[in-house]
Amino acid sequence: MRILILLLVLFFVASASAQKPFPCGTPAEKSPWLKNYQKNTAAFRLSTDTILYVPMTIHSVGTDEGTAHFLTTRILDAFCTLNEDMAASNIQFFIEGEINFINNTALNQHDTVIDGAFFMFQYNVANTLNTYFVTDPAGNCGYNLPYAGVMMNKSCSNPDDHTWAHEVGHALSLPHPFYGWEGGISWDNSVPPVYSEPAPERVLANYTSYKDSLITDTLIIDTIWVEKVDRSNCTFAADGFCDTPPDYIAQRWTCNSNSESPIQQTDPDGVKFQSDGTLIMSYSDDMCANRFSAEQTNAMRANLLDEKQNLLYNQIPKLPISNAPVLLEPAADQTVAFNQVRFAWKPAPEATHYLLQVSRLPNFPIIEYQATFTDTTALVNVLQANRTYYWRVRPFNSHYSCAGFTQGVKFQTSATSSTGQLSSSAGFFARPTLISRGQPVEIIFRNQSEDIKILAISDAAGRLIFKRQIQTTQGSYLADTQNLSPGIYFFVLENASGRFFQKVVVR
Repeated sequence: MRILILLLVLFFVASASAQKPFPCGTPAEKSPWLKNYQKNTAAFRLSTDTILYVPMTIHSVGTDEGTAHFLTTRILDAFCTLNEDMAASNIQFFIEGEINFINNTALNQHDTVIDGAFFMFQYNVANTLNTYFVTDPAGNCGYNLPYAGVMMNKSCSNPDDHTWAHEVGHALSLPHPFYGWEGGISWDNSVPPVYSEPAPERVLANYTSYKDSLITDTLIIDTIWVEKVDRSNCTFAADGFCDTPPDYIAQRWTCNSNSESPIQQTDPDGVKFQSDGTLIMSYSDDMCANRFSAEQTNAMRANLLDEKQNLLYNQIPKLPISNAPVLLEPAADQTVAFNQVRFAWKPAPEATHYLLQVSRLPNFPIIEYQATFTDTTALVNVLQANRTYYWRVRPFNSHYSCAGFTQGVKFQTSATSSTGQLSSSAGFFARPTLISRGQPVEIIFRNQSEDIKILAISDAAGRLIFKRQIQTTQGSYLADTQNLSPGIYFFVLENASGRFFQKVVVR
């Protein structure tokens, strides 16, 4: 089955390589499902009063060396915009699992949509809509491949961009409103449009990728009706939606003050018109595009409820985050040990994750450190001594990413531990400190008078791995390291006297 799907995708995407200059690299198509839907829309349920929650796996792709990743804060901003764009359709996405960081230069900058398809099959998570953020998705702002996923250009994924919603529209069955004009009047771009002249009754499109068989030696060129201004053929011409007016412009355009195209076009009856720039599925600029039509919305909902029911397995949403976390430490102007800075904040109701950022400047133009945590504490050992820093936190959960950062708090670092900060192994020592994966670490307590202590393990990025109350009257505790991957870890002991740490390396 996987081989058959892969062959279908390869046939499907073969026509996309010629569209690299376009904002969207999704091949021009009208899926068999959409054709069937538009023949009898009344046969499909829509449940328009119910919000449909759709799981999405987000992949941030960087280079082999781990650079050029899309910043988590930008992913959260883009995800907020996506859900705002889909809100009127009563469709909302949620992040399934954690953001997946992939170090793969070939995927981060791939030359063809076919290359992207191969990588999607390698990394996709089943039963979710997979989105990949890369530096160059075959020269496009983005593209969608059926049976695979959405590929997004980081530079086209700003908070005021609607490319992600455009590609998601494709994933949920929608073609462009100018469907059929992607190759000009002819499928191979050999006959460009002349907008001042009446458009032909039909244009030609390459339908080789959509035939029922896997025979590849026959080129199938289909004819597509051109939509007229009077809507007399709107049910079967172009995208088949009667509430998306005629549009013949298959390249990026900037709308005028009336949210229309500056290019005047001529329909087959000789009627002049300008394209509607408010439709997200058009190629109008992001300042203009802002909506899906009612019929487009109905098609997306029907597609989810019929063809993509496997995506509707979890319909219990997380609530929005209305209150910001309260930053506790480092407090304003506090001086802390540079090599073991403990960050702590009070939780924000409904938040499950927190993005911590540290910068040298109060407006955070350059980020010295950032990481995502599910706890409300972080242990960071990568800052420099005798420096001024600012830190802030942004809460989010799987369904809601629109909460902003807290105000930044200034602190200083020193080369020595300040009062109340971590001290190196003063309350215990661990042995051995260089271990193989799975080898237990023995914690030896210097003071057995206190019966209960807290042992925590954090990784080099400060993410909490383990935390547990332990009895110390026996003088030692054997820590399990089965779940620790190779790397640097900090074993932290908390008691009434303070917090003490020791570094352990797993090889």
